[in-house]
Amino acid sequence: MLILTVSWLSDKMQNRKLFIWPLLLIASLAFFTSYAIGAQHFWVSYALLVVAAACMYAPYGPFFALIPELLPKNVFGVSIGLINSFGALGAFLGAWLVGYLNGITGNPSMSYSFMAVALLLSVVLTITVKALGSENKA
Repeated sequence: MLILTVSWLSDKMQNRKLFIWPLLLIASLAFFTSYAIGAQHFWVSYALLVVAAACMYAPYGPFFALIPELLPKNVFGVSIGLINSFGALGAFLGAWLVGYLNGITGNPSMSYSFMAVALLLSVVLTITVKALGSENKA
């Protein structure tokens, strides 16, 4: 439901970034808080993981609508393919790294920290990316 609401609001307001980075920031904070409170508060930690998952997936619509707005027409198709390819690679390497961190530490705390930092990095990148000037648009 959140993904539909976020996509609708993004289309309505025509401000894609506003519906991408705040949700990723919330997801990052939810992962970090889940790590910080630990296993002694299982249900709170579980609820925070649900919030993190919802906030990670909700910006998909606005994110993929933002790409054609940032890039010239002649490259945005290839760019979306490249983004999907790196997303698949990141999904594989991220899952591997999370499993590795869980294995060497014996608990998911380090994994949650890793995911929180990765989401925080995506917030910074989303905020700082600029559209190519209109003189460069095809």
